[in-house]
Amino acid sequence: MIKQCISATAFSLLLAMPSLHADELADAAQALCEKVKSCAMAQMEGQELTPETRQMMQPMLDSMCTQVRSRVGEVPSSHALYQPAVACMQSMNSMTCENMQDAGEMVTPECDEYEQLVNESGAAN
Repeated sequence: MIKQCISATAFSLLLAMPSLHADELADAAQALCEKVKSCAMAQMEGQELTPETRQMMQPMLDSMCTQVRSRVGEVPSSHALYQPAVACMQSMNSMTCENMQDAGEMVTPECDEYEQLVNESGAAN
């Protein structure tokens, strides 16, 4: 079936995010979510899946974006983790689908920095 690496790596970073929200962050999260969905759908197209299996996968992919949106709370854009979180998501969104399929390629300098800041602040859930 689809390589779980795309959704597992990208969404684990998004879901681990402390509750932050503002337009730029919400937009970056939504863009990354849509990119992951698009990559997963493209990967499914290249596989011999039954129409039933494809139909079953679509709601699962849609629910991932819903989960990400539900994890984003209200914090001002001046929060110390705000810009690093946006930068991390934007860096992952600039990756190709092929890079997203390889867990080793999913690590970006921006996400490394964001993860370090989260760990230092104790903000991880």
